[in-house]
Amino acid sequence: MTSLCKIFLIVVPGLLILSNPKAQNPVDVSGRISSQALMHSGELPGLWLFSQEEGRWNNLSGSQMLGTADVNVSWSMSENLKVLAAAEVDYTSGYDDTYLHTGFLGVNWKSFSLKAGKHSFNPIFTEASSGSGSYIFGINHRPFTRVTFEMPDYSPVPFSDGRLEVRGGISQGWLTDQPYNGDVLLHEKYAYLRWNGGQWKPYAGLNHSSLFGGNYPNSDNEIPVDFVATFFGKGSDKIGGGEATNAAGAHMGLYDFGAYYNSASGPIHFYYQIPFSDGSGMLFWQGNTDHVLGVNWHPAKVDWLSNLTFEWIQTTYQSGNGMPDPYLNGIIFPKQVEDRNAFVQKNFGVDIDKPLSLEAFKGILEDELNNGNDFGGRDGYMNNGLYPSGWARYDHIMGSPFNLTRDQLSRVKPGMNFNSSVGIKNDRFKALHLGGKGNLADNLSWEMKITWTRNFGTYFEQYPGRYTWNEVEDYWFKGGRDQWYTMIGFDWKPSFAPKLALNGAFAWDAGEIYHSSGVKLAVIYQLF
Repeated sequence: MTSLCKIFLIVVPGLLILSNPKAQNPVDVSGRISSQALMHSGELPGLWLFSQEEGRWNNLSGSQMLGTADVNVSWSMSENLKVLAAAEVDYTSGYDDTYLHTGFLGVNWKSFSLKAGKHSFNPIFTEASSGSGSYIFGINHRPFTRVTFEMPDYSPVPFSDGRLEVRGGISQGWLTDQPYNGDVLLHEKYAYLRWNGGQWKPYAGLNHSSLFGGNYPNSDNEIPVDFVATFFGKGSDKIGGGEATNAAGAHMGLYDFGAYYNSASGPIHFYYQIPFSDGSGMLFWQGNTDHVLGVNWHPAKVDWLSNLTFEWIQTTYQSGNGMPDPYLNGIIFPKQVEDRNAFVQKNFGVDIDKPLSLEAFKGILEDELNNGNDFGGRDGYMNNGLYPSGWARYDHIMGSPFNLTRDQLSRVKPGMNFNSSVGIKNDRFKALHLGGKGNLADNLSWEMKITWTRNFGTYFEQYPGRYTWNEVEDYWFKGGRDQWYTMIGFDWKPSFAPKLALNGAFAWDAGEIYHSSGVKLAVIYQLF
């Protein structure tokens, strides 16, 4: 049993004692247990049966059982100060494991929150949604130990007359178990600014996630930690190699632009998000076409519909399919070539009468080595050569579930050959997603998700090397492979047993990648 489990065995019962009516400070305690089953036929479980479930289900397993028990404690010590504690213990036959899924202590003071322990980090969407989840961060993977300090809700900026609002936070995580090589660290942060215009509230935000530390691939040698360079996404001489000229660690970012509109028909959230993994993608105004475009609506006058979400997602660009850097007999950095005219004459037979400028030299390199493309392409979202597992945990992506891993594709197509060590084998896709939920009666609710994707694999697999134009013969994702993910579910809270909830969901996935049909059933009982 982990030390964190032991802490909760001591702390949580103490807080439960404080919840008695004679206690001077009010303590709210809730707890529940659940028994769930997932059954399916096909190569993989249905996507919407296991995703966005904090990694509780094994997305590679056949039919499986899940049992959970959780407790949440909130102690209001004063008007502005609240102490929090939460724990969840799970048993899953999919992993054949009993483990502490969630366990943290926290404190809220005014607008600020501090949490330490195993907990999720999902700051991008602040309202209920039927969408596909956050492209980075999110609740698609199992929580791990982290410390998070944040201002999670929008708060007014002093002296702005309530017009300017901000929220933001920073989280430091420790990925001390599989599938990483060594004790990899995870640094994540976000910052948002919003204009409170009354009915309209436009905003802009920036999200950043970075893997650092750990060991070099297939080695026991530790990667030096340079937190300051990782924090700012700068190069590090302490680490050396490519980390000195590029950025320390592996990086993913997400711009988030949007607006909240308080309409007569219910609040609407419009969002346009732009993922990137390096400097070329970060300059989105220079042609980064990757995006998550969404509309999230909470109808105010439709009895049977409480939420409707539509999303159009594209991650196929990734700074283009050009090579990351000029490459000829090794990586060539144009600024290091002293005689540019002699270089192009010797290597390409190009004679230029006047001295070549740096831009003209780059143009010739692009034409001769990169098929006319800009250098800096083939980003490989959520992947990194230094961290082959990428942003994944127990085969669940730390972000959008439309990415597919090596193990998932190995189940779909046994014996598939892979050309790269990276773990995420499909990070380039287009997707249309529609989700909704509502109430059919006072004690009966429904939920639906339907998604179409066209999948193009990853640049790491399309080209058997970062610096080649020799595409893999018979590339499996050539031209794209279509896949559908669908789910419909119901939740019933019987009037004769107010603490009991029964829910079920049916999923059907089909297309050119795999086929699956299955159901998930759950019995949930509120203890207190």
